[in-house]
Amino acid sequence: MRRAQRGASLLIPVLLLITVAAFAVIVAASQAGGDIQGSDANADSIQALYLAETGLEVALKRFATGTACGAALAGTITDLSQIGLGTSAYQISIANGLTTDFDGTTALPATQCRVPVTGTVISGATSRTIQAVVDRNLLEGPVNPGFDNPLAGTPPSGWTAQNPANAYAPQGGATGTAPNCLRSAWTARNQPGAAANDRRATGTAAVNFTIAASTTTVTFNRRVITRAVDCGANLPGAGPATLPVACGAALESTVCFQLIGTGGTSTVASNAGTAGAGIAACPSTFTPCTTNYQAGAPTTKVTLNVVMPAGTVSQFIYYLQLQNAGRKELFVDLIEVTNPTAIGAAQVRVWRDCSTASCP
Repeated sequence: MRRAQRGASLLIPVLLLITVAAFAVIVAASQAGGDIQGSDANADSIQALYLAETGLEVALKRFATGTACGAALAGTITDLSQIGLGTSAYQISIANGLTTDFDGTTALPATQCRVPVTGTVISGATSRTIQAVVDRNLLEGPVNPGFDNPLAGTPPSGWTAQNPANAYAPQGGATGTAPNCLRSAWTARNQPGAAANDRRATGTAAVNFTIAASTTTVTFNRRVITRAVDCGANLPGAGPATLPVACGAALESTVCFQLIGTGGTSTVASNAGTAGAGIAACPSTFTPCTTNYQAGAPTTKVTLNVVMPAGTVSQFIYYLQLQNAGRKELFVDLIEVTNPTAIGAAQVRVWRDCSTASCP
C-alpha cells in the first residue's frame, strides 16, 4: 500500500510537468502562427503598396503622352504576367484623374493631375491606396518655369545665360498676395522713342528629354502695360543687340521661344502685338500685386507651337523685346512646355499614402 501511494505521489508531478509542457507547446505554436499571419499581412501590405506605385507609373505615362486628366486615365489592370505576378492574384485600379490639389478645392495647373491608385493582393484581401500629383510640364524639375526661386535678389534658379541678369520683376508675377507676390521674366523701356531705348531680354534653361519629330506646345502668361510717364522706375539693362531673325517682324512687344538639341534647332514660336491697356496714374512706388505694377494674370494663357526634328533636347530659350515710343513693361510668367512624344521629363511632383494621411 505504501509503495502504491509513493508511486502515485511521484506520478502526479510527472503528469503536471507533461501538462505544462504541452500547454507551452500550444502557446508557442499559437504565437508562432500569429507571427506568421502578421508577417504575411505585412508582406501583402508592402506588396500592395508596390503595386499601387506601379499603377502610378502607368498613369503618369498615360498623362504624359496626352491622355486628359479625368476618366480617360482610369482603368483596372489584372494581367501582371510581364512582371512575373500572373493574371489573377493581383490587381491595380487607377481611378479618374482629378484637377484639384490635396485640399480637394485648389485648382491644379493644366499640366498637372491628381491620380488615385489602389494596389490589391487578392489572396490576402489586402489593398493600399496612394494619390499623387503628376506633371507633364517639360520645364518642371530642375528648371523654374515660374521664375519664383528665389523671389528676389539673384536671378532665378534653373535659368542660365540671362541677358540682362536683372530682367526679372520681383513681386511682379501673375500670382500671389501682397507683399508676397511671385515674380516673372520682365523687361521695360522708358518714354523716348529712339531705338537706343528699346529693351530685349533672354534666358536659357538646361533641359534633358527626348522627342520624336513633332510639335511642342508652349503655353504662358503674357501681359504688357503702358504708362503716360516714366515714373522714375529703374530699367533693366538693354539686353541682346537684336532678336534672332527667326523671331520674325517685331511689333511693340515680342515674345518668342526656341528649342536646341541633337536633332538641330527648332523653329521659333513668336507672339507679337501692341501694348496692353495704358495706366495713366503714376504711383510713388511700384506696389506689389496692384494694377499700378502689373496687369495681373490674363484669363487665357497664350499658346504657341514649336516644331523640331527628333532628338534629345538640351536647351529651352525665351526672348523678349519692347520697342517704339512709350513707357512699357512686358511680363512673361508660368511657362508650360508639353509634347506627347517626350520621354524622360514627366514626373511625380508629390504623392501621399492614403493609409497614413487622409486623401480627399
